[in-house]
Formats: sequence, structure tokens, C-alpha cells
Amino acid sequence: MRIFTLTCPDCGTVVAANELERRRVMHCPGLDCETTLRFADLPEGERSAFLDNRELYQI
Repeated sequence: MRIFTLTCPDCGTVVAANELERRRVMHCPGLDCETTLRFADLPEGERSAFLDNRELYQI
């Protein structure tokens, strides 16, 4: 299984794809970071792989 993540371009905080997929749009959880992160920010290949195997990524 591969872990899909997105790194905030402003502060470097790493966010899991399953959190992004669940919320679709979220503020970066990094301290004092106001960046908005979106599931659509993940590369297309990673989004597709995650969605095709969603059941593997449920906690």
C-alpha cells in the first residue's frame, strides 16, 4: 500500500490524502499557516489511485 500525502507549499506540513478527500477543502493544520489545501491539489495520478483503492485507506 502506498501512502498519499500533500505537502503545504508555504509551511511544509504534510497532510494525508484521506483527510483531503474527506474534507475536499481545508485550511492547512500547520501553526500560523493560512494556506488552503484542496484534494484537487494532489496530482491526478495520485487522486485516481487513492479513489480507486479508497477501502484500503479507511482508518
